[in-house]
Amino acid sequence: MLGLTVGALAAGGLVLAPAASAAPSPDVVISEVYGGGGNAGAPYANDFIELYNPTSAPVSLSGWAVQYASATGTSWSVTSLSGSIPANGHYLVQEAAGANTAAPALPAPDATGTLALSATAGKVALTTDSTKLTDRGLGAASVKDFVGFGTTANAYEGSGPAPAPSNGTSIARTGGDLDQNATDFATGAPGPQNTGTPTPPDGGTDPGPLTCDTTPVSIGSVQGPGATSPVAGSTVTVAGTVVGDLQEGGFGGVFVQDGGDQNTATSDGIFVFGGTLPALVPGDAVVVRGKVTEYNGLTELGSPTAVTCGHPGLPAATTLPLPSSDADREALEGMLVAPAEDLTVTEVYDLNRYGEIQLAQGGRLITPTEEVAPGPEATAQVAANAARSILFDDGSTANVSSNPPFLTVDDPVRVGDTAHLEPVVLSYGFDSWLLEPADGTAEGTTFAATNPRPEAPQAVGGDLRIADFNVLNYFVDFPSEFGDDARGATNAAELAQQQTKIVNALVELDADVITLHEIENSAVLTPDTPYRAVETLIAALENADGHDWDYVRAHEDTDVITNAIIYRTDRVTTVGGPRIPSDAQLAAFSNARTPIAQTFRAGDEVFSVIANHLKSKGSSCGTGNDDPSVGGAGNCNGARVAQATVLRDFAATVAQESGDPDVLLTGDFNSYRYEPPLDVLRDAGFQEVWTPGEYSYVFDGGSGSLDHVFATSSMYPKITGHTIWDINAVESFAYEYDGAESLYAPYPYRASDHNPTVVGLRTQVAASASISNPQPFRGDKVTVTGTGFTPGKSVTATLPAQNNRVVGTAIAGPDGTVTISFTVPVLLPQGSYPVVLTAADGEKATTSFSLYPVLQETWLRLIGWLGGKH
Repeated sequence: MLGLTVGALAAGGLVLAPAASAAPSPDVVISEVYGGGGNAGAPYANDFIELYNPTSAPVSLSGWAVQYASATGTSWSVTSLSGSIPANGHYLVQEAAGANTAAPALPAPDATGTLALSATAGKVALTTDSTKLTDRGLGAASVKDFVGFGTTANAYEGSGPAPAPSNGTSIARTGGDLDQNATDFATGAPGPQNTGTPTPPDGGTDPGPLTCDTTPVSIGSVQGPGATSPVAGSTVTVAGTVVGDLQEGGFGGVFVQDGGDQNTATSDGIFVFGGTLPALVPGDAVVVRGKVTEYNGLTELGSPTAVTCGHPGLPAATTLPLPSSDADREALEGMLVAPAEDLTVTEVYDLNRYGEIQLAQGGRLITPTEEVAPGPEATAQVAANAARSILFDDGSTANVSSNPPFLTVDDPVRVGDTAHLEPVVLSYGFDSWLLEPADGTAEGTTFAATNPRPEAPQAVGGDLRIADFNVLNYFVDFPSEFGDDARGATNAAELAQQQTKIVNALVELDADVITLHEIENSAVLTPDTPYRAVETLIAALENADGHDWDYVRAHEDTDVITNAIIYRTDRVTTVGGPRIPSDAQLAAFSNARTPIAQTFRAGDEVFSVIANHLKSKGSSCGTGNDDPSVGGAGNCNGARVAQATVLRDFAATVAQESGDPDVLLTGDFNSYRYEPPLDVLRDAGFQEVWTPGEYSYVFDGGSGSLDHVFATSSMYPKITGHTIWDINAVESFAYEYDGAESLYAPYPYRASDHNPTVVGLRTQVAASASISNPQPFRGDKVTVTGTGFTPGKSVTATLPAQNNRVVGTAIAGPDGTVTISFTVPVLLPQGSYPVVLTAADGEKATTSFSLYPVLQETWLRLIGWLGGKH
């Protein structure tokens, strides 16, 4: 019953004065209102109105209704009710859905309507019939209960409206109905309850004054053994110690932990959100009363009241097991925990957004298909990675892009570093387990630089260096003129910062030929100057290193980014013009970047380089083309396989047309090491050039390589080394040219999101020879093997001791290897005999064999001392 009389109209609002008695209403009331359903950040897809029956008998709602009007409106909408509301139970009315239909659904509603409630202000009435209210809705005999909420509501019970909720919060009763909307309701996480919601445990519904002597229930009984509280929607009283203070920074609450209920399946901690809390710090003892809710998977007490009862200090932290399952972690939700060992930083992507760092037990995570082929093993590795990892948060919900925590210009937090955590509380939100700092600041957490910044790439040997670098949308044109087609810097100042970082990285690479990716395709944006972007970059590079550079003049029109090849003119010269695949082959690259090939000469060495950038995993290519399986190759795997197949054939054409079989494939293949597109190349005989434990990319917490180098079998022996320069992928994008302004520096670190690759090449490879048996018997058959010869050249074996008698001839294979077998002449005396291999182009190599004295050889044959050897 309302128990109210109509009072004066004040400040534009219809004010209701309470009747003489202020006792709680003994009738069905509106217990919760939520209007943010389906909005941005909403925990549920629909609005709802919840009713509560405080009596000891069920109440029929047949013919009743809930009605809604805007905060200042006079037009009411109706949802009819049916059935009954149980004694001491709830009744849930689901209303309209918002745009975000992917948000979680409400519990099964007892009634359904289409009322579109405001998230922040409005009027809701419970009526005993379905006749629409008029005016502001008050005074009608049918009104059983009434709630005005939000500062603009022009009608309400008592002295003022209930506080304004939001997309993420509702208004819910803090206790009984005293006909005072302003104090009867508080904001908190929505906790919808239907007629099937169980009643709270004994001791949890004490409506009396809250004191340090109030009898609590155990937090374990509130948490229950599963992900959802068995008493969600009930008001309970708990007692414990504050183990996490997150009242500032947007979380708006504290974590409270009690002494435990000896049930290892239930957590002894809980988050207390919103309401009016006293000044609290970690270590305070408190008694708290609040409504049990579930918010984004975290069990909470909403709309709480609390009293402080001393300061016993923090309890001992419980060991957080890693690896661990969701069930293991659920049993520790809201508790003070400590990992059993220092954890490794495995992802910093969200550090510059939400202050989050992904940590892992046992070292950084590796992308499954970097180590195994897609399939059951990779699927198992996904689960293993999840069990080993957890997020560490800075204790704030704020976007920290302008001032990220833990970072300074010269002291980053990098993937591979080691975290030393201060006391933390295990929380849950947005589908992730999080470690929150007990003091809400994370100021005591430190990171040891166990993966320090490398000043320069590792040595790769050889006398020529070839590098590969994805330059992350290097554009010299801006969105102000070209809209979304200009994907890089937004103005000249940003471009100057981006270019400086890229150029300084290129200088340190100290390469002679460099393949580039994600550079502006000026042929699309500014057709009259089709190479403007690469020319701008080369000019800056020449100014920085003092060398003369040129670029391969090949372009395509399939995308606004392109591949490019640049080279030092004092180190290599081009042989012929650039090549691209045929028109028929290019059909496979309609959603990717066209491969560009160029043949070079360095001294007497001729080789070709093909720059590649296959289709990314970022968007779908459709059913049958994607591999969406857990641990699979991702979107557009089929497209990348088709592109790799074209690349295989194109490389063969390049080798044939250049007259030299040495071909190097470089670039962003958008495939991890054991994914099908790279199998196409390996199956075709290409040799992978790689270094175990080095990775070019970090995504979703996993390290792996999307960027690769493959060599034909003839070129592979000439490669002297390979390294990935770990300057980009492991660092926060706060260090990028358009990251946090306070962290910008011209150094090469985070010049891109991909790490660059360098290989060494030996252009002057001397031929060599070896013999199968350096001490044969006369008449034995021996085999001479030569390496380093020009593939396809004829090679002759001669014996100088017999007037250069030819003992065999063969053609050098694709890898420059030749084998020739012959019989040792029986008339040769004791001594050492050279065997000379001579190629048609003059290349030579020598090996030798030795013969025993005739009598000794005869004796050895007779007694068979070395018969097994000969």
